[in-house]
Amino acid sequence: MKAFKFLFSLFFFLSGSILKAQVPYPQIEKLNIDDYIFVQYSDDVAEARKALASAKTGNELPIRFYTYKANSEDTIIKIAARCSIPYDAIVTLNRIESVQTDIAGRILILPTMPAVYLPEKAISSTEKLTEALFKKNKTEPLKIKIYGPEEKRDIFCFPGEIFDGTVRAFFFMPFYRFPLKDAVITSGFGKRQDPFTGKASYHPGIDLAAPTGSPVMACAAGRVKEISYNKVYGNYIILTHTDGRASLYGHLSKVYASLNETVKSGTIIGAVGSTGMSTGPHLHFEIHEQGIPKNPANFVDKKK
Repeated sequence: MKAFKFLFSLFFFLSGSILKAQVPYPQIEKLNIDDYIFVQYSDDVAEARKALASAKTGNELPIRFYTYKANSEDTIIKIAARCSIPYDAIVTLNRIESVQTDIAGRILILPTMPAVYLPEKAISSTEKLTEALFKKNKTEPLKIKIYGPEEKRDIFCFPGEIFDGTVRAFFFMPFYRFPLKDAVITSGFGKRQDPFTGKASYHPGIDLAAPTGSPVMACAAGRVKEISYNKVYGNYIILTHTDGRASLYGHLSKVYASLNETVKSGTIIGAVGSTGMSTGPHLHFEIHEQGIPKNPANFVDKKK
């Protein structure tokens, strides 16, 4: 085994010096014992876990990185299981926002240290939620440099940490379900010609035409924040969701939800109607992020 480790160390050194323009980490071809680099990776993971268990900190922790090119049959969960590493570590290190993200053909960096890895500047909702959690808990990270397929960057490493329940739920359910079983989009998000004035106007959501009485479903789990009526939306409902976003359902003929009620994704909360300023039976659907209307098409998964 010592001879093997010496040869591997030599391989690591030569790879790093020859492939300067590429990822300077040893590349795993197959996630099984037939790949000797994967065997070494597994040994390094075991070593890292022992170091964590013995309460080593800082520079005492053996943090190493390898790479692996995902194939069409791979998922983050499968890769994490084969590598004996929490999926949280692979997800955060590679900045993967959703369990539904297509990783086929992507070169992933695989850490040997079970940890949460965050960039210097959080961008995605998953990163921001995780960053906020660690700031609240005043968790002290390690700052390390990694070399990705296209760039090198500094990251913060939180050894032994994993996602909390909120971040985990968001990662596994980031895309919202379509609020109607069957519908036709009759008006998109953004600039459009106002159907009443004929003038250019801004549309903060999408309009989904469906027969009066068609069930309207919650696009994601959440809480009923508001039930009201106004001359534009008619009868409407606003839900708040665990990821900080909110959804609005307008022109309803009936409201089935109750104020402050907790609903699941797919719960029927109302029925399609034509109340308020409406040209016919349809659902006006909005998603807000930090109070700002966003295009629902970027969030909704029509397959759900």
